[in-house]
Amino acid sequence: MYEGDKMVTYLKLARKYASDLGVEFREFTADELRNFEEVYNRMFILHYQERELIELFQKRKADILAGAMVAAAQFEKRFGGEIPGTGEFGMTYIRAAYLGIGDDWEDAAPFTTGSPQYWIHSGTTLLGGTSGNPIKIGENLVLVIIGIGSLHPSPKIESFYFELDGNPKPIVVTGFPFKLSEIPIKELSRPIILYEDRQFLAKVFISAKYGSSVDDYPYLLGAAFLPEDMLKKHDPADVVKSVNKIVLTT
Repeated sequence: MYEGDKMVTYLKLARKYASDLGVEFREFTADELRNFEEVYNRMFILHYQERELIELFQKRKADILAGAMVAAAQFEKRFGGEIPGTGEFGMTYIRAAYLGIGDDWEDAAPFTTGSPQYWIHSGTTLLGGTSGNPIKIGENLVLVIIGIGSLHPSPKIESFYFELDGNPKPIVVTGFPFKLSEIPIKELSRPIILYEDRQFLAKVFISAKYGSSVDDYPYLLGAAFLPEDMLKKHDPADVVKSVNKIVLTT
């Protein structure tokens, strides 16, 4: 299967990453691998002109393939690419709505400065749950997060805090890379793979030097996997409905 191709290496790494998660996964068939490689290159390599983004997605292909194999087992469906058919699942970009943030990443602003502020949590306007509680991933979503970035022309966020299943992770400092890079992104040293029942919480910190409240538009870089019928959910208000089991409150 794919002998002599770089995909063999990606597959071996993906198998290890998925095994290390300690969760069920299903390896792709040869046809699914070909489909994945074609769609991945079209979505995450050929789409971008910026060398930094292209190199990042080239390097992290195995991480995202691992998430795809976890999704294959979780959904019990065949991988159907960017536009899957009935009974298949597909791959897309991470929408803000998939984490209950809002209609788009900009909806999280403004942030209060001088103390950590909730970013991804159950108490957003869209989710309407308890402020400060983590979100929970439903049975119809798998996310692979390989980096964080800002869409603001002058990013202000100094650092991010992530909590996974109640366990705090080391702070990710972004003030320096965001402010001094042409493309404000920070690669994560290890991917965050979110699958069914995982709980996730995120906060940001912005210096009070900028005033009591400022706008910034953080986002997550990576890939999302959903069954074909859930990929048809266009309105963010539909995405977060509990009946769709994509993202849930806690």
